[in-house]
Amino acid sequence: IDAEHRIFFRLMMDFQEAVTYGAPNEKLLRTLNEIVKYADFHFVSEENIMTDNNYPDQKRHAHLHNILLSEVKDKLHQFTSGNIGANEVFEFLFEWFALHTSNEDKKLVGFLGN
Repeated sequence: IDAEHRIFFRLMMDFQEAVTYGAPNEKLLRTLNEIVKYADFHFVSEENIMTDNNYPDQKRHAHLHNILLSEVKDKLHQFTSGNIGANEVFEFLFEWFALHTSNEDKKLVGFLGN
């Protein structure tokens, strides 16, 4: 889980770096699409771990994944439509990542450590 989190964090930082250096929107969109696809992969991976270990809070955690993935896709759509800027997308991603990993994923890791 931690290794996947590091990859996800790196993708977010790649996006922010591209924003900082004025990359064209095409590059930003490609990176955001990669982030969406990686989030989807990571959630499936994490949910498989929950299933294999009979995680008692799996339904709620998986539901949060669905909500988060929907929100990420919505931000991508808003960015594509020009309704929000790249910095707003990054702020959302960073907050979302920080909150989810420090709260929900920490519970899962604590359970797995027992």
